[in-house]
Amino acid sequence: MNTDIFYLALSQLILSIVLAIVIFFISYKVLIRIFKLKEENLNDSNLALSIFFSGIIFSTGYLLSGIIPSIINSIGMLKIHAKESLYIEVLKYSSISLFVGFLLAGVIHFSAFMLTKSLTKHVDEVGELRKNNLAVAILLATIIISITIIAKDSLVFLIELFLPQPVAPDSIG
Repeated sequence: MNTDIFYLALSQLILSIVLAIVIFFISYKVLIRIFKLKEENLNDSNLALSIFFSGIIFSTGYLLSGIIPSIINSIGMLKIHAKESLYIEVLKYSSISLFVGFLLAGVIHFSAFMLTKSLTKHVDEVGELRKNNLAVAILLATIIISITIIAKDSLVFLIELFLPQPVAPDSIG
């Protein structure tokens, strides 16, 4: 077994886990701030908010899970063409890709929420979530997850534009 490849794979795994934890922590804190909640408000007495937050966190994880294989493929390309240490390059491309993916996931979530608000003008979604309305929470989480499933491939394609790609050899002629 090649130790360089092993350490590269291990560092990629550790980086992915650390970045995922950071991204989920940031997502949670942003949601708390958007809904103007105190963290003690998220307890077993408000299942609606928990369902909604879970839908968003699942959606974020699902979107970012599509980016990881692209990063790993790019690392393979870097390994083939690199003449120096890959750790900085791996860190750079992984971080940029996951950060852009996280930002775009936020845009997708916001767009899905605004779409739902425009379709249900008679409902105050945020107020209903605070009142523990499970029907609204399930509807919102389902719409966000559905849009995420539909948008994932396009997001991955967009993220791949930031990653190193193989260079086609000049034609022999």
